[in-house]
Parts: sequence; C-alpha cells; structure tokens
Amino acid sequence: MTGPMLKLEGLRKSYRGKPALRGLDLTIADNEIFALLGPTGAGKSSTLLATAGLISLDSGRVHLGGRDVTDIDPAGRDVAIVFEGFNLLPVLDVKDNIAFALRSPTFRESEDEIKARIGRTAELLRISHLLDRDVDTLSGGERQRVAIARALVRRPKLFLLDEPLSALDLKLREGLRAELRQIHRQYRSTMFYATHDYHGAIAVADRIGIVDGGVVLQAGTIAEIYARPANVFVGKLIGSPAMAFFEAHVDGDAVRITGNGQRIPLADFGGLGPRTGTVLVGAWPEDIEVVSPATANTSEGRIYAVDNRGFERAVQINGAYGAFRKVLPHGVEMKQNDACAFRILDGAAFLFDAASGNRLSQAHTEERA
Repeated sequence: MTGPMLKLEGLRKSYRGKPALRGLDLTIADNEIFALLGPTGAGKSSTLLATAGLISLDSGRVHLGGRDVTDIDPAGRDVAIVFEGFNLLPVLDVKDNIAFALRSPTFRESEDEIKARIGRTAELLRISHLLDRDVDTLSGGERQRVAIARALVRRPKLFLLDEPLSALDLKLREGLRAELRQIHRQYRSTMFYATHDYHGAIAVADRIGIVDGGVVLQAGTIAEIYARPANVFVGKLIGSPAMAFFEAHVDGDAVRITGNGQRIPLADFGGLGPRTGTVLVGAWPEDIEVVSPATANTSEGRIYAVDNRGFERAVQINGAYGAFRKVLPHGVEMKQNDACAFRILDGAAFLFDAASGNRLSQAHTEERA
C-alpha cells in the first residue's frame, strides 16, 4: 500500500445542534501508532466513531487504505474498535467472546483457524489461563485484555482504541501500554488511540495529535511538539508538569515578565517585528532555573505547595505573573512559603499572543528542535 493508512478531511458532526467536529483534518501513516490527545468533549470519540462508520457525518470524507469509505457501512471498512466499557458478551465465555467476530458472516474463518488465532492472541496478552472463564468472573484488567484480544484476532487494517485503559489502575495501565507496543511490533498494525492521558499517549504513540473543540490543533512527534508548541492550549496539555506561562509586556527591545521580573531580549524570540501590549511568555519547566531571591534579572516567587514524589519533589511557585509547577533537581530542598526566584534559560522561552494564544516566536525554536 502507498500513502497513508487513514486520511480524514474536513469532518463535521453536530449532535442536536451542538458541534462535536468542526472541520477536523488528520492523516495517520501505515504501521503507525497515533494518539489523539485531548480533554473530555474535545471530539476524540466522535473522530473514532466517524472513522469506524458508526456515526453519519454532516460533511467530510474518510479515506482508509487509499480508498474513500465515507459512504461504506462499518462492516465494509475492516476496522476493529475497543471501547473503554469493554462491550463483552456475558452469555459467552472468554474464548467465545474473542472468537465472536471470526464466526460472523463477514469475517467467517474455519474452526481450526479460529482456535489457532485465539491461542496465539491469548498467549500474547497473557490470558491463556482465562479462556474457559465466564467474563463476569474477570477483573477489570482481565476484561480489557479480552476486549483487546477480540479486536486483535480480526487482524484489521486499523485498530481504533477509545480510552481503552482509563478505567484501570496505574499498574494495569502501564502493563497494557507495554502490551500494545508489543502487539504493534509483532503484527506491524496501525493503531489510532484516543486518550485524555498525556502519559499514556507518549508511552504508546509514535505521533500525537492535540485535539480541542473538534479540530486538531497540532500533530507530530512529542519532540516536534516540544520544539514548536502551536499555541497555549498545546503547552498546557503537554508535559509533566505542563508548560509554564507568565504574563509579560513588551519593554522596548525586550519582554519583561510581570512584577518587574526577568527581562528577555526580543531578539531571543527571533524574527519578531515591533510589538506592544500584553503577551505571554512560555517555557518548559525543565528550562526554568530556580535560584536565590537575590539573583539579578530573575522573577520573584514564593513556594505555594510541595509535592513529594519519592526521590524527587515538585513545587508550585506563585508570583505576580501567575503560577507554575516544576520538579526540583535532586538535592534541592525548598519548603512551603519559602521565598525564591527563577529565570528562564537563554534561548528557551516562547512568546505567545495573549488574545489568541498562538505562538509568535519562531527562530530559536527551530534551532532547539
């Protein structure tokens, strides 16, 4: 096959007059794991349902494997979808739940082939010992593995995973993320993974798309997004902790952070003409240095909260500019209500328009990519 596995063009969908998709465009390559990351109500589930053909679109086109499938029913699209809610059939045991699609008129296989596929898939997902169990006797993690196995035995062109791990505890989520990567390596399958969990997205995906308001705001590898965040929303959704934002204003040939804070030359932002008024300075917490209050050309702050994380600790720093969170370097001790100061490292700051939230700076981010 040449070209992308999935191409979505101008998808629009409203429910009772409320838009869920607003001209969404997206391309996913063959043999890629792509994560669609966004908050509740951003349009993630509607995008997957439209891809599967489970909702009718108001407008837009869906291309799968180089073929326009917009007007083709779900059975003709050769996709498998896994929902958060498992959707297992309680009247069937585990092996018959997994085999269900393979015994349908559309995907019917011989019983010998069904048995072989169930065996291989169950071994891969480590559920061989569960095959004769009733599904209502399984734990949540076991049920999710069975749901994934039921999709996997189909060997479709595209796997659609809609928040498949969000109801599970942390250890189960981490384990199943590793299983999904293993499935991808073994079968070279294409996966489209929708989630609100940043850690889950970067653990599983080759590329990430940030979605909000029914449109994809930015798509790329995590390194590309870190190097060139498109807007404030992307910065707030990416990272752990997320990007820090500071109110600031243009002060001659520099940008000054609110509260007589750090002064950053406009030249550091690259290629900007004269600007006036309020702007936002953004920086990844890893590029912010916490220093003593007496340090020159810094912004003042105070430790509002301390979050112990075992060998490391994160702090929330408040000031006239707003607030941000940062993981402290090992050995740095700070207590709640301590005075401090911080500075953004040279060449590490981004400039955003305060009204639209769009990134204004260009050149230095290209150099850091």
